[in-house]
Amino acid sequence: MRYSLREELPGLWFLDLKVGGEEQYIGSYIIASGNEVALVEVGPSSTALNVIHALDEIGFHPTDVKYLLPTHVHLDHAGASGTLLKHFPNASVIAHKRGVVHLADPEATLWKASKAVLGFVADIYGKPEPVPNEKIIPVEDKMSLTLGKLTFEIIPTPGHASHHVCFFLNPGKVVFTGDAVGAYLPSLDITLPQTPPPFRLEATLKSIETLISLEPRIGAYTHFGISPEAKRNFKNHYNQLLIWYECVTEALNKGIPKDSILNVISERDSDLKRFLTNSKKLTGLKRGVEVSLKGFIELAMTEKMRT
Repeated sequence: MRYSLREELPGLWFLDLKVGGEEQYIGSYIIASGNEVALVEVGPSSTALNVIHALDEIGFHPTDVKYLLPTHVHLDHAGASGTLLKHFPNASVIAHKRGVVHLADPEATLWKASKAVLGFVADIYGKPEPVPNEKIIPVEDKMSLTLGKLTFEIIPTPGHASHHVCFFLNPGKVVFTGDAVGAYLPSLDITLPQTPPPFRLEATLKSIETLISLEPRIGAYTHFGISPEAKRNFKNHYNQLLIWYECVTEALNKGIPKDSILNVISERDSDLKRFLTNSKKLTGLKRGVEVSLKGFIELAMTEKMRT
């Protein structure tokens, strides 16, 4: 099947987009209240039809969709926005002010930068279509959205990207995390960094502190799935980032080859060790771990040059 769909909570479905045919890589969330629907994370343009078919499978009409809620404009989170808006005539896209220009004109910078950073993976994701300006709602300070009887509070969470936001759903105390607190694999109960260059450690840590202060109950991860112990996972990931930073800095100071640093980190990070042992079929997340390491290496080298 091109995708898999399951209802995780009443009125909340998790969609495995199976990008490039790969499972447990990129997900999208469908939330409904009354006759209104929101999509948190729309995925890349290459899997837009999967989203459309999933909504049809549940029984929703295209006119029911009110909001597209990508956490940031990277291709795996927002790339399908322009395509989906052609099918969902009543929908608007919510985006941080810094992300608006990239949605409206992805050709100018976003697509070229994605090709440079991601290489062939960008082609797997597909080239995003432009989003009409009149369909974009820029995020304002302390902004919230209403969906039927539900409320989404929009939480700025810079770090992975300067324009990153999370969505806090009530009732339910569900945080849709994007990449703010890394990836989470329920099957292994582990978290992994999502820290591509340029990585902002201090901003990321502050964002995690903000999310913890919300007293969240459930973490809804784009990569990949639901955690019923959000606060525990967020705290663990906070400490994990500190471990990675310390290990990378020490390894570079000792002249350890870059291709050996993941093994060095795994001696202190049990989650990474379990992942590396079980990652044979998880090639997308494995690429993500390797790119995340580059983010830490670049950060450590930049800081070393400043001292």
